[in-house]
Amino acid sequence: MSLALPTDPSGLLERAPRLAELLPDAALAEALARGDAWKVHALLMQRLAQERPGPTRELLAALVEDRGAFVTSAPTPRTPSFLGTGLRWKGQPAPTAPDAPFVAERTVTVLGLPVWPLNDYLVRGTPSAPLQVIGQVPPPARRAWRRAGVVGCVVLGLCVGVGLGGALLSLGQKHAVSVINGLSRPVVVRIGAQHWEVAPGVRVDGVVTLEKGEVPHGRASWPGSEWPFEDVVLPTAGDHIVYNVRGAATLEGQGPSASRTMGLLSRRPLPGSGSLLFPDEALVVAKADWESTVLGHMEAGRWQLAGQVASAVAEVEAGNVRARELGARSVLLADAQTHDHRPGDPRAKNTATFARMLMHQWQNDLGAQSLAQDLMASAGLGKEALERYYEHENAFRDQPLPALYLRRARTLEVLSSLALPEYESLAKRFPDSPDVGRALLEARWRKELEDPLASRELTWGPTRDFVRDTSSRLEAFAAKHPPETVEQLELFVRIHLRAWRKDAATALVHRFGQDPRHRSWDFLVLAGRLAEVVGPAHTPYVLRDWIPPAMTRQPERMLLLDLLTGRRMPKEEERLALKSPIDQTVLGLTRDTLEQPARAMEQAAKESDAVLSRMEPEVVALLALELTRTGDARGKRLFTTSLPLLFARDALLKYLHSGEVTPAFSRLAPDLRAGAVLVRARREAKEGYTVFTGRLDGFGGLDALQGFAVRAAPVWMKLAFDACMDTKVPHKHPEGVMVMLKGDLIQRWNQEENNREGRRPNCVARVVEPTGLPPPKDAPAAGTPAAGTPEAGNANGADP
Repeated sequence: MSLALPTDPSGLLERAPRLAELLPDAALAEALARGDAWKVHALLMQRLAQERPGPTRELLAALVEDRGAFVTSAPTPRTPSFLGTGLRWKGQPAPTAPDAPFVAERTVTVLGLPVWPLNDYLVRGTPSAPLQVIGQVPPPARRAWRRAGVVGCVVLGLCVGVGLGGALLSLGQKHAVSVINGLSRPVVVRIGAQHWEVAPGVRVDGVVTLEKGEVPHGRASWPGSEWPFEDVVLPTAGDHIVYNVRGAATLEGQGPSASRTMGLLSRRPLPGSGSLLFPDEALVVAKADWESTVLGHMEAGRWQLAGQVASAVAEVEAGNVRARELGARSVLLADAQTHDHRPGDPRAKNTATFARMLMHQWQNDLGAQSLAQDLMASAGLGKEALERYYEHENAFRDQPLPALYLRRARTLEVLSSLALPEYESLAKRFPDSPDVGRALLEARWRKELEDPLASRELTWGPTRDFVRDTSSRLEAFAAKHPPETVEQLELFVRIHLRAWRKDAATALVHRFGQDPRHRSWDFLVLAGRLAEVVGPAHTPYVLRDWIPPAMTRQPERMLLLDLLTGRRMPKEEERLALKSPIDQTVLGLTRDTLEQPARAMEQAAKESDAVLSRMEPEVVALLALELTRTGDARGKRLFTTSLPLLFARDALLKYLHSGEVTPAFSRLAPDLRAGAVLVRARREAKEGYTVFTGRLDGFGGLDALQGFAVRAAPVWMKLAFDACMDTKVPHKHPEGVMVMLKGDLIQRWNQEENNREGRRPNCVARVVEPTGLPPPKDAPAAGTPAAGTPEAGNANGADP
């Protein structure tokens, strides 16, 4: 062991000679050699914490306590204060040696009370001068614990103060909240710090706490999405807040019983997204889903409100075709009710606003853009829409959809045969786009049907080759891009049927129906009609196997499905057994269109929109056109019962009166066009009875699925034939020839006029031969009832 003292440049061993008793110590000797007095003090404190009781521990405690021995040079610190608040010295010399140096603490004081220690210094006090700072000394051993205690007390005090303040501020700011989701999908709703996931058609009640002056927001978003699709400011003037997501549900406030006894209104509507309930008022959810709300407004004639709700839903729900269709019909009728409304009039604001919303909100949805274009055209704003699609196509020149939108907008006023080159050039530009490929196939198919009376059976040469080529192209296209919707499937089926490819058409329907998600009402009608057209030998499916179990328990749906597909006619007792009067009327009116058109037209002219809007558009179109042909002004109202009829009205009426095939008429559905062709074939002859003057030999090829117009053609021709047979033809004698009237001659003339069967050749020539249809079977004799009708004399009582 070396007895030499270590190097001590700071003179610490002179100020604390007992420090040498702890040597030799490597760490202590190294700190002494560096002259780091505070390091030596820290090492002594560490060793004191680990030393057992005994002389060494007492020595360490004495050395650590004498902090003045570890003083280091430091500048004199400032101690400013005002009225006891600021920085001050804490400490005083020993009474036995008032002039000796002592350790003083520099602290932060508030009103004379020390609250936070800073640093310790070795000072000397003199009576006539301020304290003299000799140097800075190490902090005491327990200063860290003292500071932690002060910090903890301050934090605890702040928390208690904030909690008490928050409790005071929150008094009276609790609100009851009711959230109603009338949309078709679940939503996540956030109000303040609360949030709920609300299922469709469900009401959720809760409580939110709002700070004083806080404005509550109702935010609705789709599950998994961070961005809300609705953010509305809710009212706070009451204790019960109601948030109706997108205003989709129909809500009412139920007043107390005292209000009802006093004769006041017991319920009041709560429109919009945010509303308040009065004290003692209960919330009533009259209609929990958006579709019921829209239909309720429509039945009451509140078209603008119906359009607002449907538009709000269509704006946020992607692919909600039903909301778009109801919204489009509502805004069209809302603008039609405006006084002296004309297309292009600035008062067509509802239609234009809804169309612009579709254009800007759903830029990647072909169906939404097509509907927007039709609405803009009906409002007289086709030029504005065309400019918008030019800009959109220029901004996205490498994408097929903008180019397809532009082609459709450019060809709205062009016949199908002239529009085909536009789509052919577009297909060359985007050969791999399924949307462009479907558009080209549809353009070729519409070109084939541009002449509504073109006979497929009697057409040969280039036209027939064109039809077969379209079907071959479709087969290759469908192998890569199978139909995704019922609308696409119907297009493909009609193309194959026009080329007499029955097996190819039924194979498409069979593959499409394998997925249970595809078995909608429209699909079942399509599959059923196709099976009736092609026959069992070409049908690889059984329609009954595809009907959902829930639908089989609804007799009104099953009977209507049989009637629409042509499987069988419902019996009268089956119709009367239905529970709903509306279902009874819909079924009976649809059946009478095929069996007793005169009664069907008279009844349809009186029925409400609740019945007519649930009927197939092709049936209502047939009745509306026939009423218009006979001069009945009530037929005009039937065109407003569905969106397809609203868009088709002008084109149908123009063809009915002039026979002109306009671009709008060429783009109509085949069943609507077939109805116009059939009704136009019935005209008033000079003799006073209705005859068929147009040729219908290509009528079946126009609607390959044999819709209502094709099925009604024989019955309606029979009406014309019976009217012709029942009309007496006066005997005519040559002009300038004087005939001596005798009893026998007059009797013979009367017999000829009353000879109903004698008029048959003339009626066959005028009614049957121009149509290309077979003559009516079992033409009734005069005075006998017609088959299937209760009237006597003629086949249908009176010609419609």
